[in-house]
This record gives sequence, structure tokens and C-alpha cells, in this order.
Amino acid sequence: MNLYLIPNDPEQTTLVSANGVAQYRVLTSKAGALRSPAVTRITRPADSAANAGVAEVEWRRWGAHPVVRTHVFDGEAQTLEVRELLYKLGSTFSTARYFLGNDNEEYRWKYAKGSGYVLSLRSTGEEVARHTAELVKEGYFKGERQWVLKIRPGCDLDIDIIVLTFVILEKRRRDKLAKQSSEEHGEEPCEGGIEMSS
Repeated sequence: MNLYLIPNDPEQTTLVSANGVAQYRVLTSKAGALRSPAVTRITRPADSAANAGVAEVEWRRWGAHPVVRTHVFDGEAQTLEVRELLYKLGSTFSTARYFLGNDNEEYRWKYAKGSGYVLSLRSTGEEVARHTAELVKEGYFKGERQWVLKIRPGCDLDIDIIVLTFVILEKRRRDKLAKQSSEEHGEEPCEGGIEMSS
């Protein structure tokens, strides 16, 4: 299954199938001035609003860990920190994150330069999904270059879990790049957060 990100922004996007049908919507509210964090909501088309929700991620501030609220793992509502859902194994500096799927298998997301995140089954290394840009050869986006989340057909892992974990990792990766870019260009405000003119 190919899910095209329109636009390619993990905070505000619609994941669209090859035939042009919206499969998931990702919307992120902006952080409020009075301690209210940004919140990402992932939904899918459903017969009722209660069945449409896939997950909600609360991006807490001031060093607090983001929290995920979802029911996609076992059908029961759960609240857990992102670091518990997507955990590290081995090296502290590794870009790989692991999680336990609904099929009790362990999966690994790892960033591949020149492409994007790749999801694989840890026990076999078999690729399950990949985020990449491609020239679309058929369907609604034929002839266009689009970013796509390619999911292997017949995958045992719930697609909701693939979308949720991908959105979290891609948002965090982009946030880190934006922070590095602003620091390199000296865009830090002076102490107190106000720019002073001389």
C-alpha cells in the first residue's frame, strides 16, 4: 500500500492512497502561550467520530516527555510517553527506534540518508515500510514526484501503528533539524526572549 503525504509535512498532512482517497489526516495545533502544548491528532475516515481517532500526541514543553494517547495496540485506551513507545536499544547516538507491534513482534524504524525512515522487522530485518520520494507511475498522482509511505502488502502489523510511529519520528527529526538550523544562523533571542535594539 502506498500512502502519499499531501503535503510532505508530518504535522499537517493527509495520507492519500494511489487512487486519490484520503486514508489518514494529521493535524497539529500550535502551542499556546500559557503552557498549553502543541497536540497532533491522527484520524482516519470512519462512520462516527468515536471510531475516527487513531491517536493524539501531546508535545509537552520545557523538557517534559511527549505523551501518546491511543487504542491501536490492543483496543484499550492507553497513555504512554513517546520514549516508552519508541525506545532505543544499544548506542545512545543511534537514530534507530524500536517498538512492539500488535502482533507481539519487535520493529525498528531507522533513518536512511538519501531516502527517509525505513521500518523493518527486528528478528529478520525484512523491510515493512519506507518513507521516500518517487515519480508516481500509475494512479491519481501519475507523473508527479511525491513523498510516499510505502507499506509492504500482507504486513501483519496494523497500519495505524505504522502511521502513528512514523509521524512521531518524522516530526521529531524535522524539529531537530529546524533547531540546528536556527542555532547555526544565530536566531536565538536574547535573554528574556525579546530582541533589543541598540
